[in-house]
Amino acid sequence: MRPGRVAVTVRRRGVFSSRLMELRPGDQVGLRGPYGKGYVIKPGGVLVAGGCGLAVLAPLKDALPDAPLIFGAKTRGELIHLDRFPDMLLCTDDGTAGHRGFPTDLLRPRLESGEAKVVYTCGPEIMMKAVFDLCEKFGVECQAALERYMKCGFGLCAQCTCGDQLVCQDGPVFANAALRRMDEFGRSARLKSGQKVTLQQYANWKSC
Repeated sequence: MRPGRVAVTVRRRGVFSSRLMELRPGDQVGLRGPYGKGYVIKPGGVLVAGGCGLAVLAPLKDALPDAPLIFGAKTRGELIHLDRFPDMLLCTDDGTAGHRGFPTDLLRPRLESGEAKVVYTCGPEIMMKAVFDLCEKFGVECQAALERYMKCGFGLCAQCTCGDQLVCQDGPVFANAALRRMDEFGRSARLKSGQKVTLQQYANWKSC
C-alpha cells in the first residue's frame, strides 16, 4: 500500500455492496467513524480469521507480523489476501486448500502448548463462538469482533443489541467477560426490522 492510500475489502452480497462494486475512479463516497472499541494488542497473540473476517484482522496482522494467522474458508475460491500474507495457516471445509477442516483444528494445538496467550478472531459468528469456547476451555483470553446490523452507529437506536451490549458502542470487539454474558452470541441476531432470528436466517437475509 502506497503512503497516503487506504483500501477497503468488499464482498458482493446485496444492494449496497453491489453499488460499491459499480463505482469508477473519481466517484466519491462518504465515510464516518471510527466508532466503538477495537482490539487490545498484547504479546503472544494468535489470529483466527474466517471468510471476510480476514479484512478486519489484516491491519492487526500488519501490527503483529510474527503472530500466527489461521485463515479458514469454505473453499479455495473464497480465500483472500494470499499474496499479502503468504505465511497464513490455511484450512478449507472441502480441503481444496490447506488443512481440511476448521480453524479451531489448527488453533487447538497452540492452546494446548501454551503458545497462544490471547486469541484475536473475526469471521462467521458460529466460528467465533467455537473459537471462544475453546479459549474458555484452556483459560485463554479471546477478543472477538462481532457483526450486527447498525443504523446509527453510536448507541441511540439499539438495533445492534447483543445480550446486554451494544455492538456499535461497547464493541465491536469484546473479550471473555462480556462474551460470557451475551446470551445471543453464537445463537441469534436481529434483522433491519428488529426481529430476532437465528444466525443462519441472519446470514441468508444479508445475502439478499
